[in-house]
Amino acid sequence: MSSSSDSFLQKTSEELSYLVQHPELYHATLVAEAGRELRRRGVALPHPQGAEPAAAASVSAAHAYEEPASSSLGRWWPAGLIAAAVAGLAWWGLRDSTATSTAVAAKPVSTEPIVLEAVKTDRMPDFEAETARQVATTRRQLSAQDRADTTATGRYSRMARRYWLAENAAAYLTKQAAGKKVPEVFPGQVTIALERITWFMKAKAYNQALTPAMEEHLQLMQQGLVLRRNSLKNLKTRYETYGETYLDRDLNRADFEASDIGGELLGQPSKRAPMQGKISDL
Repeated sequence: MSSSSDSFLQKTSEELSYLVQHPELYHATLVAEAGRELRRRGVALPHPQGAEPAAAASVSAAHAYEEPASSSLGRWWPAGLIAAAVAGLAWWGLRDSTATSTAVAAKPVSTEPIVLEAVKTDRMPDFEAETARQVATTRRQLSAQDRADTTATGRYSRMARRYWLAENAAAYLTKQAAGKKVPEVFPGQVTIALERITWFMKAKAYNQALTPAMEEHLQLMQQGLVLRRNSLKNLKTRYETYGETYLDRDLNRADFEASDIGGELLGQPSKRAPMQGKISDL
């Protein structure tokens, strides 16, 4: 099982930059770790989206106004206006001091302790620990003969990691969409899950030189992620159009079949009917 730090070594600089640019979608520890890895690689840290460099604002403010040279009269008349304003405010304050003091004295002082309210966050988990366990279990489903090919097994394990990171995120968001309320960051989280699915699909397009059993398992993974991808796109469109999400019969069926594929990869018996047609037609 690899640690969370080791997982960053396998990520591209673009993926790490995406974490740094979207701190509102990830845990602060992950964002900090991604930043450290980028610095280690010598890559400039990107600014979070919507943030403006404070230094630029300070320089602009410093040069936005240059005081022109003025005569002695020009230097002293603002001070006279300020003195007059202060005198007026002092008179106004003295006039209302009695009423203000009475109001303050009449206000009861609360003796109850201050209650600190917890702020609920809607960050999506990174699923790293869960994925590591699932990859190990998925690898154990291979025969001893398949595992003897260590090169193929290593490639298969990396593909399995991509699959489980995408599957876990998609299953989490689907369950969230079936609830009574989804967070405002739901569309952004769906985008992240779809990017993870694409990450798997791009690697699947290449010949991994795996054993037949491994290739069969990759086909199952692809089938499950195709179902997840279509469902997430549907849910994102519903949320952006109507401000709500729900699972109809087709989405419930897709969720069942995708979850069943994940269970089969972990060695559990399948409960779904065989798929008809080609996966490319989905």
